[in-house]
Amino acid sequence: MDGIIELSNFRCRHNFTIKSEIFLSALQRKLYHVLCLEFERENHHNLVLIDKKKLQFLQKSAYTLIQLVSNPSLLASDTSFKHKELLKAVLLEGDSAKLEYVTLRARQLAAKGEKVIIWSSFVQNIELISARLFDLGADYIHGGVEAGSDEKEYTRERKIKKFHEDPNAFVLVANPAACSESISLHTVCHHAIYLDRNYNAAQYLQSEDRIHRLGLKPDQKTIIEVLCSPETIDESVAIRLQKKVKLMSEVLDDPDLNIDPIPYDPNDDLAFDFEDAQDFLNHIKTEAKAL
Repeated sequence: MDGIIELSNFRCRHNFTIKSEIFLSALQRKLYHVLCLEFERENHHNLVLIDKKKLQFLQKSAYTLIQLVSNPSLLASDTSFKHKELLKAVLLEGDSAKLEYVTLRARQLAAKGEKVIIWSSFVQNIELISARLFDLGADYIHGGVEAGSDEKEYTRERKIKKFHEDPNAFVLVANPAACSESISLHTVCHHAIYLDRNYNAAQYLQSEDRIHRLGLKPDQKTIIEVLCSPETIDESVAIRLQKKVKLMSEVLDDPDLNIDPIPYDPNDDLAFDFEDAQDFLNHIKTEAKAL
């Protein structure tokens, strides 16, 4: 499949974590570069001083790039988007390489009888992937899914129960903001795929812990697979998450970071701070200079 290279290991607190490098298509890369140029020009005269208003603007810009790298069609509903013709050309290519990869990987795992949870920050991604994998018994959880009794149809608890008990339900697609606390999947699922991530380390750690908890057999491998597009905001997110996790580990004096729960602000899913903003600015400045 175009846009995919071999998997490589990197160190983390889990038994086995893999980073899958997924390259942007040529048109997707062109649109990414255009957006970085636009964002860099808007911030060219004020790259050092970041106030609260600018932080909000940069967070929105970062969110746009995460969407583009994950699934360009997420930008189609933005009426203020300035590059509609180029976006149209990108969309005519079909699914992004990340979407192609995650659906293929889920099918590979299901063929081996393995269940998988797929994480994305975006509701449209969550419902799209679930629909594409409907034949694998896929279901989804996001903020629009009600909590309630597992006896009531369409509730979060009913969907989780199905994932646990139905041998033909191989895939659960979820949003870390809606499915990161008080849900244990570790007894039935040992593989997670992150289609995209953002700067919220608390949500990220909680989502990881859905399948990596006490009570697992000593020889049970827990596999966390992170999709990362090289030379994109994915790398900025990875750097900032690593630093935040390290800081949390030092503060808590807990190198394994078995934290449950971690409180977070439900109105700030990105958890984008001033250091994130500076790293993001450095990224778009580098990208804007690239040929």
